[in-house]
Amino acid sequence: MKAYVLHGIKDLCLEEREDCEPGEEEAVVSVKAAGICGSDIPRIYRTGTCIYPLIPGHEFSGVIQKTGKGVDPALQGKKTGVFPLLPCGHCRYCMEEQYELCQNYGYLGSRNDGGFAEQVLVPAFNLLPLPEEVSLETAALLEPMAVAVHAIRRHPLKIGDTVAVCGLGTIGLMTLLFLLEMGITEIYVVGNKEIQRQAALQMGLPESQYCDIRKKEPERFLM
Repeated sequence: MKAYVLHGIKDLCLEEREDCEPGEEEAVVSVKAAGICGSDIPRIYRTGTCIYPLIPGHEFSGVIQKTGKGVDPALQGKKTGVFPLLPCGHCRYCMEEQYELCQNYGYLGSRNDGGFAEQVLVPAFNLLPLPEEVSLETAALLEPMAVAVHAIRRHPLKIGDTVAVCGLGTIGLMTLLFLLEMGITEIYVVGNKEIQRQAALQMGLPESQYCDIRKKEPERFLM
């Protein structure tokens, strides 16, 4: 298989690697779509990763190609998203299903080989089989989408509430989209790029509720 392999800061090479073979409770996912996260850029070009060599990429989706022992073979050929956090399964946080607080976690794309490759090994626990109507391109955004959904769920909202969204990167735009889908209309958005303003307006945000910090002071705008 072909893979982008990071050997050090700014040392990213397209290489040939052996095809993946699944172990127990693992599957091989044939990658069909991968996103470039804002964290991938510094990881590759400035700060580096926890280990080398490493295949980056944690926002991806694909088709389950092979399954190992203990994994339902009927999953082969199914579309899947991927939960990139690899919890240890044994610490007290994992026992409470607070996997994001795992004390001994791995992570596809930063601590374990990720999705910038034709294939990737994924534990069965991390597979998110998809309905047929969900495209693989959309499914590659499941990880940042989950961050937006988590932020909204932490603050139960109802129609009539006033919400501020500060920052309109991918996660901020998704947060805005979900709030609008919920019927929340009193949303005040802070961004710093013309493309962000255009995207927010196309979603249905009134222009009077958008603040471009290059032209306005966000503190006064939100008061």
